[in-house]
Amino acid sequence: MTQPLVTTGTAAPATGAHAPTGGGASDRPSLLRRLSGDHLTRTASVITLLLLWMLGSMLLPSTVLPGPVLVVEQLIKIMANGDIWPHLVVTLGRVVGAFCVAMIVASVLGVLMGMNSRIEKFFDSWLVIGMTIPALVTIIVVFMTVGMNETGTIVAAALVTIPMLTVNVWEGVKSIDSRLIDMAKAFRNSRFTIIRSVVLPQLAPTLLASARFGLGLVWKMILFIELLGRSDGVGYQVQHYYMLFNMTQVLAYAIGFLIIMLVIEMGIFGFIEHKLFHWRRSPSKS
Repeated sequence: MTQPLVTTGTAAPATGAHAPTGGGASDRPSLLRRLSGDHLTRTASVITLLLLWMLGSMLLPSTVLPGPVLVVEQLIKIMANGDIWPHLVVTLGRVVGAFCVAMIVASVLGVLMGMNSRIEKFFDSWLVIGMTIPALVTIIVVFMTVGMNETGTIVAAALVTIPMLTVNVWEGVKSIDSRLIDMAKAFRNSRFTIIRSVVLPQLAPTLLASARFGLGLVWKMILFIELLGRSDGVGYQVQHYYMLFNMTQVLAYAIGFLIIMLVIEMGIFGFIEHKLFHWRRSPSKS
């Protein structure tokens, strides 16, 4: 069986559902109009944000809020002389490490809790405690036990993120339509086929949303941890220039790393979303 058994929610529509083929000449004008409309909306959003930033920089001293032109010039300068690259690489490595640990643990734990009531009851209170306890306390405890090193940084960021990602995956597993699983069993499909064609298509949107949410949370935690107790990375540089009251450098380093995260978000996750869910109708057409 090569096609997913699920015909609602996340799976591709049946052949009679008039799924977009992307190759019809009649579809091209509407597709171009939709793409141009999306790009115009996003461009207008970015321009509005820049205008608000420029307005704020005109109302406040440049030592408090420098304008976007000044910050971009500083960013280009530190990119050209190479000052920013070692810190970007270090921070990005920590983000990737903590994100992978958090996603693996949260995915496994969330699936187990969604499929087994005994495991759900056992770890339920752990998640509540994990989401309630302040992130600063978790980071300090990890630094005191593991050490203020690379391992401690990754473990601390992952521990703060895991409870929230686990809840997302857990709720996604609970929302799986068990009738489809029963139907697949009635047709004597193998366990592997049921997981691949019934369970995973329903879980894919939840996992992708959790990954996006987790990446955004992890990189904020990493910068916070670097600010607290590391001697390198973007967070350390932000804290260093903040102590020197140099807001231009603070924003230049922050925006430099923000650009990388946007490339990951819009490039990698956007590509995965397009490949998995390109058949879905856009909200404007529904």
